[in-house]
Amino acid sequence: MGESAKPRRPRAAPAASRVGGAGVKKAKKDRDALFGCLMFLGIGGGIVLMGLGTTLWGDDAWQWAARNWPGGAYAFAVCLGMAAPLLAALFLRALEGVDRKAWGTHLARALGWTVLAVLAVASLLAFLSLAFDAMDSGKRKRRSVGPSWVFAHYPWLWAVGIASTLASAVLLVWLLVVLSRRADAAKA
Repeated sequence: MGESAKPRRPRAAPAASRVGGAGVKKAKKDRDALFGCLMFLGIGGGIVLMGLGTTLWGDDAWQWAARNWPGGAYAFAVCLGMAAPLLAALFLRALEGVDRKAWGTHLARALGWTVLAVLAVASLLAFLSLAFDAMDSGKRKRRSVGPSWVFAHYPWLWAVGIASTLASAVLLVWLLVVLSRRADAAKA
């Protein structure tokens, strides 16, 4: 009758076996900090590239599209608007393909998904640069800077781009819903 009805707790591990846990936590914390710094630098670099893109090649791209694109600048805006949701979906899919386990087990595949994600983001940055260039840049801001060439010649181009982006996003979501329903029906 000397024993209690409750089982005893197991003894704690010796101090020598607990030392390795702190090093693993520190390495994970360092890796997370490095990832955070790289994300911050990537976002900052993207903002700088968008500003430089608008300044250096935005009006030239719109002038080229107005002269050479079939349908002119408005058709070019529709194509850009249709491409933006597709590039965003491609970027999100590429991020799904890259996880922590993939780098350890499938290095080449994870590297391919990473390159695809970077290319999709770079294309989205170029799209955003052209989209911001199509908007009025100085008319209501009381600055001496006049509107961009594209806004001066095609003032409603931004509306065409937004409308085509929204329509393309709706069609993409509809297509994904239809495909997921078919996949669910095929499994059942």
